[in-house]
Amino acid sequence: MRAVMDTNVLVAALRSRQGASFEIFRRLRIGEWTAVLSNHLLFEYEEILKRQSLLLGLSFEDVDELLNAICARGEQSLLSHSWKPILSDPDDEPLVQLAIESDAFRIVSHNVRHLLPAVQLGVELLRPREFLDKLRL
Repeated sequence: MRAVMDTNVLVAALRSRQGASFEIFRRLRIGEWTAVLSNHLLFEYEEILKRQSLLLGLSFEDVDELLNAICARGEQSLLSHSWKPILSDPDDEPLVQLAIESDAFRIVSHNVRHLLPAVQLGVELLRPREFLDKLRL
């Protein structure tokens, strides 16, 4: 299964080993699903993780190693320049664009409400627990 993982899921996974977000990350590490990545998304992961590194108990080197591990289990996709925005928040737009242009058509996020217009384009929006349920099928 392929999906785009929102940054908030990754941060939640690093904050607690108890929740669905951590389980999603664990299953990514063991190859049960493939994260679809773009340069834009990786830069966002890096920026947010390094900004919150002290709170997460990570060094910058730890963040770099984590990103390398995600890339090892990920699939790179390039974003086109011809995308027409559909969301009110331009910061979330690359998630939808990546899901559609990579043919993953699936986004895992805690903030599905902000991404709702993507459903009209055939994108499945899943909270972490819902994504785990799909992985178990």
